[in-house]
Order: sequence, then C-alpha cells, then structure tokens
Amino acid sequence: MPGSGAHIMQFFGVRTAGSSAFRFFPQWARALDVDGARLVGVDLPLGAGPAQYRAAVHRLKADPQVAGALVTSHKLAVVAAAGDLFDGFTETATYCGEVSALYKRDGRLWGHAADVTTCGQALDRFLGVGYWRRHPGAAVLLLGAGGAGVALVVYLLTQAPCRPGHLLLVDRKPEKLAHVRRLAEPAAGMAIDTVCTDDPAVNDRLMADLPPHSLVVNATGMGKDLPGSPVTDAGRFPWHGAVWELNYRGERRFLAQARRQAASRGLVVEDGWHYFILGWATVMSYVFDRPLTPGRLARFAAASAPLFPNPPAP
Repeated sequence: MPGSGAHIMQFFGVRTAGSSAFRFFPQWARALDVDGARLVGVDLPLGAGPAQYRAAVHRLKADPQVAGALVTSHKLAVVAAAGDLFDGFTETATYCGEVSALYKRDGRLWGHAADVTTCGQALDRFLGVGYWRRHPGAAVLLLGAGGAGVALVVYLLTQAPCRPGHLLLVDRKPEKLAHVRRLAEPAAGMAIDTVCTDDPAVNDRLMADLPPHSLVVNATGMGKDLPGSPVTDAGRFPWHGAVWELNYRGERRFLAQARRQAASRGLVVEDGWHYFILGWATVMSYVFDRPLTPGRLARFAAASAPLFPNPPAP
C-alpha cells in the first residue's frame, strides 16, 4: 500500500451513507489483495463552496493513514477549487479538468480522471464495439455536462474506436457547456452542439428529433442526487434507440420511463451498475497501487454480484 500505514480510502460524494459501496468494500479490498483497508465517506453538498473542497483535499493530503479517494459528483469542482493542492495530474485529468481518483505516491498527491476509460468500457459493453459504424446516422443526446458527461465526451473524442457524427449536450450551467466546447475544439469527426436549459419539456423536444438508433444518456444526477428526471413522462425515446441511465441506485425515474417504452419503441436500456463496478475497481487499484489484473477484476465483479440493485417499479 502507498505510504506506511495508509489503509483508509475516502469517498467524496453528496450523501455517501446511502452508497452500497460501504457494505461491499471489505470484499472488494480482498479481491484486490488489500488487507485491512476501510472506506470513509466525505459528504459535500451539491454547490459546495471552494473552501469546503479545499478543506477536504487538504485533510486527505495531510493524513498519512489516507491512501486516496474516489470522487463522484464533484470531479470538476475539486480541480477548480483545490487544484493547486495537488502535486500532479495525469495527462487525462489535465485534459478533462477533472478528477475521479485521488492517490498518493511517495508522499505526493496525484489526480486522475479514471472515468474516461471506465465510461468507455461500460459503454462498449452496453452498445457493443463498433455501434456507430453499424448505425452511422445515429446521434447522442447527453443530458448533463458534469464529470460523467465530460468523461463520456472525452472518451468519444479521444479513445473510442468509432464515434457518432453528432452529439447534443444539455446542461443548465453555461460554464459547464463552455468547458466541453473548449475540450472539443481541437477534435474532428464529431459535431458537438450545446443547449443551456433545465426544462424537461425542452429535452423532450430534443429527444423527439433524434434519428433512429440514437443514444440518450442521463448524466444529470437526477434520480439519485436530485429527485425527478431530465425528461417528462410524455417524452418519446428514439426509435430503436439506446438509453443509458448512469445512476445505479435511487428513484431512477428516467430508467423507469425508458423501460416503459422499451417494447413499443424497440429500446435497449442500461442502468449504471456496471459503470459503478468498473469505476470503483479502477479507482481502488490506483489508490492502493494494485494493478487491476483480469483475475482481480473477476473477483471484484463476483464479490459485487449479490449487491445488484432491484429495477425501479414501472
């Protein structure tokens, strides 16, 4: 383990006590050959001030018992508020301007945007590699430009074996949309348009205009960190489309809306469970400096199987 006595992993979230990760963390640690590790939640409300983020990062950096942290809903905000407290960032974290994994090496604190790779792995598992070649006219409607939304855009721009021709990104904060436009400026081959709104009726109209086989993603946090859904019950998902609810727990109204239309619209619907598992396994491998071998990942997934959440009621 990095650092003498570093056996604690922190979890930066909104309401961490509700996470299933606490229940299964001991099994996950054993799967990665980490003995005696424990998980500690750090609750940071949505819209927390810079001082709260700085204090959390400072405490982590100063505590020799803490090996690192997983960051969920605050990936962009941690860098914006406390980036100067880090000793270094990986190339992916620098490109994205966000972190999902905080880890220490030789007493230095590093930040990494692990979500780019894990998001891509989960997406390819869901859609199958080469989806956009099989459906060249399909587009993406990405609802939410926070950390997970940025990770998906960066994956499509920089790592995906093929990409859609058009991505439509929606968020209520113009500064988040501007950040993604800056990331996309040097890229080619995928047109990105942005819409600044928090009106579900507007999202319904955007969804109605999508070509067949398009992908709709809920990356807003609504349904877990916030109540509700980014679309209304009257919204219609694209014909023979794909729907990805990034939440793995909570009310997940968006997931229920998609499942109600799955048969009539020919939808493929996925929740955030496998993304959740891949994310934790990858970040834990960074925090505790354990290479994520195929054997360790298989043990990690097997330990997680009893945790699989029940689907939302129709």
